[in-house]
Amino acid sequence: MKYLYFKAMEKKEKLFISIYNDYYGCLLTEYQRGLIDGYYNLDMSLGELAAENGISPQGVRDAIKRAEKQLTAYEEKLGLVKKSQKIKELLEEVMGDCAPEEKAKLSKAIEILID
Repeated sequence: MKYLYFKAMEKKEKLFISIYNDYYGCLLTEYQRGLIDGYYNLDMSLGELAAENGISPQGVRDAIKRAEKQLTAYEEKLGLVKKSQKIKELLEEVMGDCAPEEKAKLSKAIEILID
């Protein structure tokens, strides 16, 4: 029950934090990036992160929550994830109407956008 916030967080929300970190992680401190990466991408527990960083699990939880708020604020202001998703969807839609050689070019553009 201690860390109910993290346990109750939906998979979709966790995925978005991970995606936001891919886009905006460079705007966080190295410490915050490490915590977000460890928790969301490496599936480390709060206890593991706490031991690794020499702080309490509550301290890790608080730092992760602050980083999540920052990442969410960046997306709300800049909207890069939302824009990228819309562009990807449009490219995929157009790809259905194209010749094979054009489909290859569009597939390459989608790969670049996703990467």
